[in-house]
Amino acid sequence: MAQFKYIVVNKENRQLSGLVDAPEDQTARQELQDLGFSIISLEKVEAHKGAEEEIGMLFEFSGIDAHNRNIAGTIRGESRYEAFKRLMAEYQLDVKYIIQNNLNEKEKEEQKKAGIFDLMKIYQEEVKKMTNLFHEKKIKNIDRAFEKEKALLMRQVDYVLKKVNSAVDEFGEALEPQDKQTIITYVNKILRLKSSTNLEYLRNSCTSLLEFIQKTEINVKKQEFIDKKMELLAETQNLINSIQKHKDFTVTDDLEDKLLRWRKDNVQNAEKLTASIKIQDFFVSYLIKIIHQDPELRTQKKELSKINNQLRQYYTLLIKSPKPTDKVEIQKTIKKLKSSKKILKSNIKTLKKRTAKEQIIAGDLNIFQKTLDFINGLTGWLLFFYLVFYFIAGITISKQVPYINDVPSVFYIFQTGSIKYLLPVIFLLHAATSLKLNLFRKNIFSDFVIFPLFVIFSLLVVFNF
Repeated sequence: MAQFKYIVVNKENRQLSGLVDAPEDQTARQELQDLGFSIISLEKVEAHKGAEEEIGMLFEFSGIDAHNRNIAGTIRGESRYEAFKRLMAEYQLDVKYIIQNNLNEKEKEEQKKAGIFDLMKIYQEEVKKMTNLFHEKKIKNIDRAFEKEKALLMRQVDYVLKKVNSAVDEFGEALEPQDKQTIITYVNKILRLKSSTNLEYLRNSCTSLLEFIQKTEINVKKQEFIDKKMELLAETQNLINSIQKHKDFTVTDDLEDKLLRWRKDNVQNAEKLTASIKIQDFFVSYLIKIIHQDPELRTQKKELSKINNQLRQYYTLLIKSPKPTDKVEIQKTIKKLKSSKKILKSNIKTLKKRTAKEQIIAGDLNIFQKTLDFINGLTGWLLFFYLVFYFIAGITISKQVPYINDVPSVFYIFQTGSIKYLLPVIFLLHAATSLKLNLFRKNIFSDFVIFPLFVIFSLLVVFNF
């Protein structure tokens, strides 16, 4: 077997060089062309003592190229990982195995069975670091909307890969070899796509990987592993839904959390606050005060939301799962979750009652009263600004202001139909909330009188009765 030194250009117009083992010039040329390379030069290397130390160790490999063709051969590298990395990055191969050439047959078989998952984890971390560096350098030149979408997808991809790695480690022996290899192929593909700008393709690749795991045969018998298998199936379904809806895995849907994150991103971490952000922050801060809940109650509600989400995933799996044995295990899990949900709902009900009593004793406003207080304050300020504007407009229209000959049309706005009806409705709303807060704060029955009357009078105003 002779060695040939080559210089080629790959599909990304990157120049590569190395050595290929082949019996003759034509075979070496054909192997390089099969990999999609454009050959610049190819020359035979004269064998000499110590050559192997200069060019590194020899490794046998097998993989699949971009055209789904099986490629087998040898490659040299300073280490097994360096050779693997070249096959991934330079040759664009989905590697099945890579083993040292100088091992005996038994050792080669053992390395083939072990696979490349150890190398994949190292490569994954390296790609992640390179991706982060790329974003740090290019972040200012990328459109803000794209930047946010890319950042979200990168978190999703990292989370999916972490879960897949964990699942393969946990259920490795229960997986069929061909299924394990398919998972590795998917992971290879996703790792290569991480630096791509085709977000939709990357998103679909993650979804395809998760869907494949759901369909994969996992042969487990112990009850603890059966439970973990059901959890894995439910979690992959949740991840698929989150990817398709562009939702972050680690972020809850709690409104207070969203508002707090908004304040952190736009107010606390901002170098300079614009006028519009200041106005938005005023309302957001007030809204946070209104919806703020007891920490223990919020924790219980989040747990209930999590269980509801799990139940949705398990019901989906119950419908989709073709195996009767899986259906039985899913039904058992659903029963457990329903029992936990019932206990949580009871705890939440007890906490709400306790919180309400504590608020009454302390004289604090509940969420309904806080909302009324906000509406009352807002309508009061609106009425104040209207009166000030009305006073200025009246003087201006009567031309009692010197140096103003043509009155701006904006001063006639209070005479338009929309303002004519809107103003009385705002006044009625302010009056209704003032009555409730100042005179009937603790009277529940007043709600069934004051607010229906507000609706009736508002309708009379709008329909001009």
